[in-house]
Amino acid sequence: MGSVSQRSPFGSSYNRDVVSRNAPTVLALVLLVATATAFAVTQRLKLEPSPISQTHVDKAFSPVCRCPTRVAHIDFSIRRADHLRVAIRLDGNEVTIANRDFPKGAVHVRWRGRDGNGAVVPDGVYYAVVHLRRAQRMIDLPNPIRVDTRPPTIALVGTQRSESKTIFTYRTSEPAHALLFVNGRRRVVTYSTRRHGRLPYYGKLSARTKLALEAEDLAGNRSAPLQISSL
Repeated sequence: MGSVSQRSPFGSSYNRDVVSRNAPTVLALVLLVATATAFAVTQRLKLEPSPISQTHVDKAFSPVCRCPTRVAHIDFSIRRADHLRVAIRLDGNEVTIANRDFPKGAVHVRWRGRDGNGAVVPDGVYYAVVHLRRAQRMIDLPNPIRVDTRPPTIALVGTQRSESKTIFTYRTSEPAHALLFVNGRRRVVTYSTRRHGRLPYYGKLSARTKLALEAEDLAGNRSAPLQISSL
């Protein structure tokens, strides 16, 4: 016996109309499922602890100074061992400063303020990014790193003398520590980095004493010595 094909009593045009009418509903359901899935994934990521913690990044440094702050230290801790690629964002690109396996725990890397060609980058603010291969995560560190290669300047505003001390009032071009050198030796460093301050010296001074002031900014740049001729 031959097979008998069954057709819809309403015809093919009816079926097309049904599909056409239901298409928006089907699309809406697909979008709802996709949105719910994305929301669930997002919520799960929010509830998971970050693979990186205890972040500490140097705020400012000078790659051209001969000082301890000629490199930027980038320190953090990872919860699990992973292969990390730590990079610095430069004009939409990245320069890699570490690319290897790290064990669980503390991670210490340094940036010397160079681009991919080894040249010193322009003064400005930069950010580090961490790529975690096994965790399949990329995390931008929110801590800014300021590259500053310009030394400050310092000016002597006034001097006050008494039997026990001499106070030097100074002004700097930017926030910086003031340093007093007596006969070529550093004697006083201010704790404050205010642009205007007072620097007391309790030692004995004479007409033959050689005095000089310098300023050291937050990146480690030193000003030219300001010689104080006489008191």
